[in-house]
Amino acid sequence: MGQQVSKKEMEELKKETKNKLNKKDILQYHKFWHELFPDGNMDKKGFIKFAKVAMPEAPQDADIDYLFRAMDQNKDGTITFKEFLIFQSITAPTVTPLNPDELIDMAFDMYDEDNDGYVTADEMKESLTNMFKARNLDVTSKEVKNTIEQRIQNLLILADENGDGKLTREEIQKAYKEDPSILKSFNP
Repeated sequence: MGQQVSKKEMEELKKETKNKLNKKDILQYHKFWHELFPDGNMDKKGFIKFAKVAMPEAPQDADIDYLFRAMDQNKDGTITFKEFLIFQSITAPTVTPLNPDELIDMAFDMYDEDNDGYVTADEMKESLTNMFKARNLDVTSKEVKNTIEQRIQNLLILADENGDGKLTREEIQKAYKEDPSILKSFNP
């Protein structure tokens, strides 16, 4: 895909994002993306460049690998424009409302650092700490530490069916259906 978006490409992108973004949004994202990444792909080094533009308030030492994991859907170490757009359609839809199942999938991918299909309390703690830090919150304060710990414990209590201390994607999705408030666990 070059600098222009053909009618056919636009229809494909709308389909990929399940029509959650309108044409204007897709064109704006496309322009932004190709200004930063003329070849159309973003690696980890490029992601740092992107994060500085997209999250200027984040401290320079903020670890934002969790976002890279969430965007890199096929886990090949590169984010394509399509992967970026799908992420945007899940986190900031403009046409249709947020889909909780997609949000859970995205959050699971952020938390599952080692890609083993489970999310542990340690992985949640690291990801939540990094998310709070990227939002310029003092992650050393007692209040923020308690908030993080409480969210982890609440999620484990609500979703850890077998009590093994690790969560599967399915456990989280099932827990959401029983108690939609668990979505709050994923936001700083």
